[in-house]
Formats: sequence, C-alpha cells, structure tokens
Amino acid sequence: MAGCQNQEREQRLQKKEAELTHREQELLLREKALTLREQANQKARQAVDSVRSLPQPDSALVRSLAGTWVTRMNCIETDCPGSAIGDSKNEQWTFSTEQGNVLVQASANSRVVRVYTGQLQGSELLLTAQHQDGETLPDAVITVQLQLTADQRLEGRREINRPDNCRIVYALTLMRAPKPLLTR
Repeated sequence: MAGCQNQEREQRLQKKEAELTHREQELLLREKALTLREQANQKARQAVDSVRSLPQPDSALVRSLAGTWVTRMNCIETDCPGSAIGDSKNEQWTFSTEQGNVLVQASANSRVVRVYTGQLQGSELLLTAQHQDGETLPDAVITVQLQLTADQRLEGRREINRPDNCRIVYALTLMRAPKPLLTR
C-alpha cells in the first residue's frame, strides 16, 4: 500500500514539475516577445527623432505653389509602343499642401486624371502619382521632378515606368494660371 502511495505521489510530482516547466517556457517566450516589441518601439522612436531632426522644407516656397498651374508636357524620350517623341499633353494641375506635403490634382477636360503627392527636397519638388481606381496605367510608376525657374514658372520632367519595361519621359513646363476676374 505504501508503494502505491509513493508511486501516485511520484506521478503527481512529475505532473506538477512538467506543468511548471511548461509555464516557465511560456514566460520565457512572453519575455522574449516583450523584448522584441521594446526593440521595435525603440527603433520607431529613433526613426521619428531622425525625421524630426531633418531640415524642414521652405514652407513659404511650398505655400507659394498653392493654386492652379497650366501644365504642358512634351514627350522627349520613349521606348513604349503607342507613344512617340513629340507627343504633347496639356493638363491643369492644382497644388495644395497638407502637413508639409505637397498634393497635386492633375485635371484634363475638367476631370481629375491623377493625384500626385510629394515634398520639396532642397530646391526640387519630387512627386509620385498615387494610384486610383479606373486609371489608364494602374501598374505604372509615375514620378515628377520640378524646379521653380521663375516666379510664375516651374520646369522639370515626368517619367512613366511601365511594368513591361518601357519608359516615357516628358519635359514639363508649368505656368501659373491667371486668376479669374471676379464679376458682381
């Protein structure tokens, strides 16, 4: 009888020991997860701090871009079928700003055809097209580089890189649109 009780006690002790070992492993895993989470948070804080330390763009210049610009695009380079050097397009680009970012709505025939976002980097405005439903080039990467060349004039390039490894480059000239006359 004493042997049976010792055997039962031994089994209970082994079971408790196994449970304690399992709990210990769970706690070690949680501790490791917390350590990883803390490291990720530290990296995120460092990234935010490094962004805060970057020089802020000239907000007066960014604000001066706000408004409507008449945009002329002339194709200067292409290896895409259906596109030719000399092709030209005219659009109306409306610039605005939001929290230091530049937003541009490109319109043709009174319809928004593309939206760009970007920032001023030094004296150059860098924009990237944001994809929209129903656009004609949904998989293309479209970038724009612009520089203020005169008080009412921007010049630069628009580059379209299609997924089929072809590219179209346009020379851009933007002139500030005249403000409409107010009539009473």
